[in-house]
Amino acid sequence: MRPLEGMKVLDFTQVHAGSLTTRLLADFGAEIIKIERPYVGDLARYWPPIANGESAYYAFLNRGKNSIGLNGSKPEGKEIIEKLLKEVDVICENFKYGSMERMGLSYEDVKKINPEIIYASLNGFGQTGPLKENVGLDLQLQAMSGYMDRTGFPDGAPTKAAAVIGDQIAGTYMANAILLAAIHKKKTGKGQQIDISILESLFATLEGAPVTYSLTGTVPERVGNEYPSCSPYDNFETNDGYVAVGVATDRQWQTFCKAMKLDHLAEKEEYKVNEIRGQQYHIGLKDELEALTKTMSKFEIEEILRGVGLPCGAVRTVAEAMSSDQVNAREMLIDVNDKAMGNVKMPGIGIKMSETPGAVTHGAPLLGEYTDYYLSHLGYSSQAIEELESKKIIQRSNG
Repeated sequence: MRPLEGMKVLDFTQVHAGSLTTRLLADFGAEIIKIERPYVGDLARYWPPIANGESAYYAFLNRGKNSIGLNGSKPEGKEIIEKLLKEVDVICENFKYGSMERMGLSYEDVKKINPEIIYASLNGFGQTGPLKENVGLDLQLQAMSGYMDRTGFPDGAPTKAAAVIGDQIAGTYMANAILLAAIHKKKTGKGQQIDISILESLFATLEGAPVTYSLTGTVPERVGNEYPSCSPYDNFETNDGYVAVGVATDRQWQTFCKAMKLDHLAEKEEYKVNEIRGQQYHIGLKDELEALTKTMSKFEIEEILRGVGLPCGAVRTVAEAMSSDQVNAREMLIDVNDKAMGNVKMPGIGIKMSETPGAVTHGAPLLGEYTDYYLSHLGYSSQAIEELESKKIIQRSNG
């Protein structure tokens, strides 16, 4: 039995951050009732990569969910939503600020229907503050949070992370917040409102930079792949790519030199102490190290340093990461049977639990695949369902 079985979530989320939240809950057993606009659906349905006319991006973010095609702006659609609200534990949304209120589905509105509801909202700037009404996308929010200024090389421009890291972090935060609220509800019987901001989620990842600035008035410059207090701690060019090496102590430095047959460097006074190695790194040490690493393969170096217990990893391409023994041994690349695309390989479940492991029970839903199921459960007759479909209040799927 998965730990969230019995939890019902009414899911208004779209695209990435909010959809990640509900997918994390689905992986561990929550029943996700995903509301999508009839004949349009979640915008992520149109995002590449596309296979058989369907989005693999959508498939990954929405596996294990149940889709209803429903126009909630019409009175008949609003009535269906209100009936569903009486049966669920959680409502999730990631619309622009004010959208749910305009639909008559604000926290205060929903509490009148279900007083114990856990109401989770996620957007760029949150539900308060001077920017709350603005649209926030990952690129812009990485820039505004300070995250982008900390990312990249000192002689280059600020750069974003390759992944939509703000959406990833905020979506994970909201899933955690829902679980915390569920614990509180179990203890007290009371629901609550959750307010997650992508900007704040990114700001929280700045580690010691805000503290350093508050104490000294300065922030260290961008350092690329390096770490200022350890040396060598960087990517090094090889004859087939790059390898990441982390040497954190003077003892590790001696071990590194011996394993790489660099005894002459181990004996140099200017390299024996970590702090001094850092000072010498860009005026000689890095060049001396790369003179050797450029003659070797990235996996050869990884094997040598792993053999002596030093942190080291070849910089893998996505294809190489997918084929790695560790990724596959931990079931982090799984086959999911998707109704629209067939078998799809996608990242697995990153949370490992001995007694209540997660599972992917089915792929992403077709648009409106579960409309009949839920409306029948709510007491709608076949004739009433057909009438709603004729008015385009709902969309059904024959898949």
